[in-house]
Amino acid sequence: MAVKIKAPAKINLALRVLFRREDGYHELYTIFQKITLFDHLMIELTDPPFLKLEVSGERVPAGEENLCLRAARKYQERTGLHFGMNLRLQKNIPVGAGLGGGSSDAAAVLLFLERRFRALGDKELFALGRELGADVPFFLFPYSTALGRGVGEKLSAWPTYPAWYVILSPPVQISTAWAYQNLRLTTPSEPPNYEPGQPLWKQGLVNDFESLIFELYPELKRRKEALIEKGARAALLSGSGASIFGVFEDEATAKEAFRAFCQEGERAFLATNYIPEGGS
Repeated sequence: MAVKIKAPAKINLALRVLFRREDGYHELYTIFQKITLFDHLMIELTDPPFLKLEVSGERVPAGEENLCLRAARKYQERTGLHFGMNLRLQKNIPVGAGLGGGSSDAAAVLLFLERRFRALGDKELFALGRELGADVPFFLFPYSTALGRGVGEKLSAWPTYPAWYVILSPPVQISTAWAYQNLRLTTPSEPPNYEPGQPLWKQGLVNDFESLIFELYPELKRRKEALIEKGARAALLSGSGASIFGVFEDEATAKEAFRAFCQEGERAFLATNYIPEGGS
């Protein structure tokens, strides 16, 4: 019997790149937020050995380079299990947009397999997820909001505050690898002094990629300003872009802004916090 799964997108309520590590990766301080924008997966286990994937919606690879299939292959290799799988992916989360869609899809497959087979345990599952991508552990983490350190894989729960989000996703794709390679890091930075006792948007949202991305794509900066003009309490680039989100404390204002952007021809999404089943 096929199982339906929702894979949520994420935004980064804060993203500081503190320094470049000796291993070549970057030390981060980021606060992730899961939101109610979803890819949809239909997964059915079959007799081995075939893993099959069909993709509709956003254009992403449907072959072995797809993160869903890579996740299933890695789970097989790590556990020694032999199973087949038919997977249909309805891709709704924009690609190359800083919203974590591919990582969320991979995490959804891993969670499905672990719930079915119970072959790894949380520690090994998170380690396997990290091999697939730095954001995958967050989507395995059973919390709506999380503070990420290291490359984003060292996670701790962070309070979730009610909010609505209007996300603008223009027809621009930004390579995360390119963004990190071109980020101008001169001296190590200290992590921000955020207090968990109040929403981040009241303390000042920050994303270290904004100056780099806005210089190359000034139209993204204009969209950030437009979100503020339409009533957002704060607005920010998500991840390394190209999506821009606005935080609204009032649902009616968020819906009004969303409708206005749609009428202007923007590709816009309206979302709120996503609370994982059994999580918080």
